[in-house]
Amino acid sequence: MHTPRAILWDADGVLQRIPLDTWDLAVTVVSQIPGALTGAKVDEATIRKLAHDAELDDRVRDVLSVWWTFDLIHAALDIVARLRDQGIASYLASNQDSYRAACMRERTPYGQVLDGAYYSCDLGVAKPSTAFFNHIAADLNIPHNELLFIDDQPANVAGAQAAGLNAERWTHTDGIEQLLALLDAHAIRVA
Repeated sequence: MHTPRAILWDADGVLQRIPLDTWDLAVTVVSQIPGALTGAKVDEATIRKLAHDAELDDRVRDVLSVWWTFDLIHAALDIVARLRDQGIASYLASNQDSYRAACMRERTPYGQVLDGAYYSCDLGVAKPSTAFFNHIAADLNIPHNELLFIDDQPANVAGAQAAGLNAERWTHTDGIEQLLALLDAHAIRVA
């Protein structure tokens, strides 16, 4: 097994908490936009219209909050920063629609904490597709087996493994000690 040269981190459930009380509302709305995760245009006006069409006028602010609200997992981001200080690159690898990706770029510190970001809406393919992982490996010019992918969704972990990446399931609710143990199992020790 090769020690990973870079780590790909999922966003929701790993580096940030999703607003659970309104997540299902947002999924209901965005699911009405074919190709939302792979590049179809999504903006606030579209979300408002779809919320109206779904008779969610009284909850439109709640629906929009899913795109705007980022409860960062500071302990996980601290691990990312410490790994970067040790020379291990970290990248975001996340399924997002174009509006949420824009909100994340604007309202999170990912641009300063991570070495880069791969959003499905920009790539035109989404996890768990092997094409998603193949694109990232080719762009980074790093062999698949020298990448470690961390995600909270088992299907995404399986997709990464099928593409030849090292991949582990972890969610912030598992705790930082489990994350450290997972990284240690890949010969990555956090100083």
